[in-house]
Amino acid sequence: MNFLNKSLAAAAGKGRVAPGEVISINVDLILGHDGSAGKILAAWPGGERVACPERVVFTLDHTLPAPTVASRQLHQEMKAFARREGIHLFDRGEGVLHQVVAERFTPRPGMIIAGADGHVATAGAFGAVAFSLKPEELVRLLVTGKLQVTVPDVYRVEVKGKMPPGVAARDLAFEVLRRLDPETVKGRGLVFQGPGVWALSTAGRMALCNLIGETGAVTGLIIPPQEADQGVKPDLEVALENLEPLVACPPSPFNVRPLKDLEGLPITQAVVGGCASGRMEDLRELVLGLNGRKVHREVTLLVTPATRDILHQMEREGLTRVLRDQGAIILPPGCGPCPGNHLGLLAAGDRALAATVRNVPGRMGSEHGEIYLASPPAIGAAAAAGAIVPWGKGR
Repeated sequence: MNFLNKSLAAAAGKGRVAPGEVISINVDLILGHDGSAGKILAAWPGGERVACPERVVFTLDHTLPAPTVASRQLHQEMKAFARREGIHLFDRGEGVLHQVVAERFTPRPGMIIAGADGHVATAGAFGAVAFSLKPEELVRLLVTGKLQVTVPDVYRVEVKGKMPPGVAARDLAFEVLRRLDPETVKGRGLVFQGPGVWALSTAGRMALCNLIGETGAVTGLIIPPQEADQGVKPDLEVALENLEPLVACPPSPFNVRPLKDLEGLPITQAVVGGCASGRMEDLRELVLGLNGRKVHREVTLLVTPATRDILHQMEREGLTRVLRDQGAIILPPGCGPCPGNHLGLLAAGDRALAATVRNVPGRMGSEHGEIYLASPPAIGAAAAAGAIVPWGKGR
């Protein structure tokens, strides 16, 4: 069995499982947030209790501080639910769900995670097996403590070589998206292995796995080196030495083009942070891309630290002062503008370059605004130039 199947077999208490088999598994962490909790609470069956409260983690990260009365009401309901059920609730600006999990709950190889969010596979950076559920599906898991899954087949990506200068982990993710057929990976487990991916930093691995939710795969992860599939032909091979800076263009993360082909395209907003790019490595790369220059007068640069601990580290290193002096706006830890609820919505005529997870029309506000996805250093360079440019070039 491959590593994914071994992990599921262990969670099911079975010696072996096979693709297509329906199994019931134990789940180590159950995740939710204020972006999905409204539907969870609305579907909650009266009289039921959470089966394993110590395994449940909820965050306020999509709409904190509350931008509407309805958001504030939901926060109050979540607090009451957490008190009653004894679950973990992070409600004081601790940060975005997936980074809170990484910092406080130690994801590990083979751990099983399920959450009412499209990007729980971020934990696949640590070898955890994470499933995205609909809020109504999460209710059933919360009540029973068990998750029924169909064992998926796997789609293997082999990453070789060494990352060249001027290329970031998100460029590897975009290269994979560019070469994937969504119908081919739909319902499968997307797994990465090889020296190129194992050499990535923790932040780089998380940036890669964060975009798995956009592929249509049922889950995805980086296989630990000792568990790699040997002698099995991969479905896709990526040679890092051939990689170049890339941009995912509207209306889909699959619409990937070389950054150089978009040189000179003006932008009005730049976004770095949240679960996709709010770690210290990302923020240092943003500063590297800015290269000491001020943010262009026609650009709003929004920076969202993924967690409060990261904000503390930014302050210790002087990054908050540097970014503010260059014209950036530092937002509270959390999701920032990515979900399109507040803290930087787009209007018609806006064009954003963002290190976030999704660029479908209307994601950050108006359906007539455009969202392009890139890496933090590319966004820093563009924020200073007022347009998409290769690193180091101004306007």
